[in-house]
Amino acid sequence: MSTFAIRPGFPSGCPYADSAESINRGVRMQEKANDYEEFAEPLRSYAPALESLMRELLLSRGIQIHYVRSRVKAKASTIRKLEDPAKNYTGISDLTDMLGVRIVTYFPDDVDRVADVIEREFEIDEENSIDKRALLDPDRFGYLSLHFIARLKSPRIELAEYTRFKEFVFEVQVRSILQHAWAEIEHDLGYKSSSALPPEIKRRFSRVAGMLEVADDEFQAIRDDLAAHQRKIDRAAGKNWEGIALDEASIYSLMSRDEGMRSVDRAIAHGLSRSLTRPERSYAASRLAEIRALGFDTVPEVRSAVLERREEITAFAVAWISDENTAKLWAKGTDIVSAEVSEQPYGVDAEFTALPIGVGLFYYWLLMCASGEVIDPPYHEEAVRSLSRVYRRLSEVSD
Repeated sequence: MSTFAIRPGFPSGCPYADSAESINRGVRMQEKANDYEEFAEPLRSYAPALESLMRELLLSRGIQIHYVRSRVKAKASTIRKLEDPAKNYTGISDLTDMLGVRIVTYFPDDVDRVADVIEREFEIDEENSIDKRALLDPDRFGYLSLHFIARLKSPRIELAEYTRFKEFVFEVQVRSILQHAWAEIEHDLGYKSSSALPPEIKRRFSRVAGMLEVADDEFQAIRDDLAAHQRKIDRAAGKNWEGIALDEASIYSLMSRDEGMRSVDRAIAHGLSRSLTRPERSYAASRLAEIRALGFDTVPEVRSAVLERREEITAFAVAWISDENTAKLWAKGTDIVSAEVSEQPYGVDAEFTALPIGVGLFYYWLLMCASGEVIDPPYHEEAVRSLSRVYRRLSEVSD
């Protein structure tokens, strides 16, 4: 590191004094820039490795996060921080945030789950780590986040891919997505201290922060209530779905877990020599809309209606899929002449190489449309005529 500097000695007021100080400042800036490049170079390799490690650790513990991102502190920001007279830094190695990792969670309680992982997996500098949630007075709102200063520890530090980074510390920030929104907007507005704000704007800041905190808690409560609702559905699966109303979660569970409904799916798949595959949740949402259009309100009602006509549903599904002359299930009003060939209505596999679990429920709906029990089917008139034709043909065979 260079130690060259212009020696002071010009008398006060001398026109060369300012020039000498300017040269000295330039030399110091160049030294810090050189130090930065030497220090930052290995961090640029460490950053993606650390980010990937964090992501894998959280994934292995089943913690869903919005994102993990890393960054190496920019040169200008580093030099500016080193020159802060209030900090008394002796060099770049004093900075604990040269390498930073930010973890943004969906819910506030996941912040603590992430913190548990970090505290178990890394060596934590307790003195310099901060829980800013604890620093905020109970009657105040504001920035909420966990800040850890950490480094690798044994046995990971002995691994070949990490041993070269053993001396480096890094900062980890953990916050929820709404806490992150507050921090980003606050930063963009240049807000640093509430005492510097006019009272009316300070109050508005507090109101917004309070709303975000309430929203954070409400989203978490909604998640917990949805999980409780799913547990209720799971318990009811073994009790003939007693007391379970129709919604996307209950229909998805009915399709996926009920042995009677699965027997209809298997019969259709067997009749067509096809396999069954687990559907997307959106498939359940489509089936829900159809079932509600038929006037059902509860899962037991749907199950009873489908099982009562399981043989008819199976025969209709096999006949419909096997008939090469049936029209596609275009929605009513579709211009089928100009429609793209690649478009597949209702997400149906054009080749029918595999059938989604819950297909029996779909063909129950089509059976109702074909038999005229749905007064105004939501399909193009060509499709409705095809449905009716297949239904009549089956009816004639059964007679």
